[in-house]
Amino acid sequence: MKRMSFLVITMCVLIAFSAVLSGCSTKESDDKLIKAGLESAARMKEAVCNETYRNIMSASAMVNDSDMVSAVSNEDVSKYKAVYEVSFDPEKALESIAYRFEDYDKLSANLQKKIITQVYGSMASMINANSGTSAMAFAALFNDGGSIKNDTLKERRIFVFVFESGYPVWVTYSPADNGLVSYVSNWIIADCTKIDSEESFISELNLYNIPTLEAKVIK
Repeated sequence: MKRMSFLVITMCVLIAFSAVLSGCSTKESDDKLIKAGLESAARMKEAVCNETYRNIMSASAMVNDSDMVSAVSNEDVSKYKAVYEVSFDPEKALESIAYRFEDYDKLSANLQKKIITQVYGSMASMINANSGTSAMAFAALFNDGGSIKNDTLKERRIFVFVFESGYPVWVTYSPADNGLVSYVSNWIIADCTKIDSEESFISELNLYNIPTLEAKVIK
């Protein structure tokens, strides 16, 4: 009986210890993702604020829009007001916008995976489309990307960095080979000052029409 009690206690301790380690691992992983996101936002701001860069990359008035340039120039991207994690079912989102979604199941697993990747890749553009062609052109030119070492991430995650002013930065992280995580960052042409809760986040980014989408504050 005593031996059985000892085994039960030992198992409980091991389970609790495992949970602690898992929590630490998740926090460490999130911290790495957030650090990469802030560094990416800084590079994006540098590009926006450099007139020579803007002129070399495009003569279009859409990407030299004084209001958008000013909004980014005046925001501090070195520290966030909040970080939101966005999650959704990509197949449900695809079903709401695809012309022939009923044919999706006829595709090979490889082609289905390719489409889902494109769904994630187009999310920021879909949101910016609500603000017009100038917003889409601006965000497309001043995006950023890269990769970091992170063995913990096993599935795509989306973090949106909201600052005290200016525009949020939408970052999609995707696990790659050899323990690497690739990421793509985009400006979202929305007003950070109007975002102070999960409800106002969804409202300001106009995310109501995406089925199953949820947003939660993680920092």
